[in-house]
Amino acid sequence: MGEISQKSAGSPDRNRVLLQGGLLEPDMFDRYFSVRAFEPAADMAACVSHYWVMRWRLPYNVTYRPVEVLPTPMVHAFVTAQRAFVHGITDGALSYDTAGVGAMAGIAFKPGGFAPYWGKPMSQLRGGHIDLSTVFPDAGTRLYSELLHEPEEQIADALDGLLRSRPVQPSLQHLQLIADAVDAIMREDGPTTVSALAAELFRSERSLQATFAEHVGVGPKWLLKRQRLLKAIGTTAGTARPDWADLAADTGYSSQTHLLNDFKHVVGVTPTVYLRHLRRQ
Repeated sequence: MGEISQKSAGSPDRNRVLLQGGLLEPDMFDRYFSVRAFEPAADMAACVSHYWVMRWRLPYNVTYRPVEVLPTPMVHAFVTAQRAFVHGITDGALSYDTAGVGAMAGIAFKPGGFAPYWGKPMSQLRGGHIDLSTVFPDAGTRLYSELLHEPEEQIADALDGLLRSRPVQPSLQHLQLIADAVDAIMREDGPTTVSALAAELFRSERSLQATFAEHVGVGPKWLLKRQRLLKAIGTTAGTARPDWADLAADTGYSSQTHLLNDFKHVVGVTPTVYLRHLRRQ
């Protein structure tokens, strides 16, 4: 199982990568956290993006809440010191409290990759979470009470073994179509509408939307909007005085108002408040 390389902490490239990946406070995160990620074996790669282990060490009396915006519609399995659960796709930001010395680990499923394990309409999991043992009976109390004390490589191996304890037969055709759609949207010159995306993939809009609804839980329009927003966040963070009207036009929003409303809906605060907080770090 190969490790996914990480760019050095604090570098401009890494900060840009973290912002584009949805992590809203890259400098603060790098100050206290380390993450290692591992690629799945070839026979698991259709469903799994990577296994990850995150550790932190915060000063006494400091509590920090990392905030992340999902860049793609990926379901994550989390293993913490208290519980193990699966978190569905959410429109807003993900956050969690951390203090002292701790760790968590998990599985990042590719868009559509959790559907074979869930076995139900993915829309039923949108915005919610379930105990990991609901889908993987071997994920009992012992898993999260003991696993995080192991070395990172062994944690990744254990998570891989958990998936293998419940073999599935994914629809490779549907997963490939979803992967192609995600890749197309995330290209710098990628399509900006569902109709353009469907045309590029030689599919009808209806069939593309039906595939996303069944296997992902959100439509391709969700992903198109999310890419616009993350581009706006990345540009905003690197600009002293953003021109919101120009930024809206550059990132594909129909108006400045739509950009500001979308930003606040997902991030939880206005762009102005976010920038003020970011520069205080």
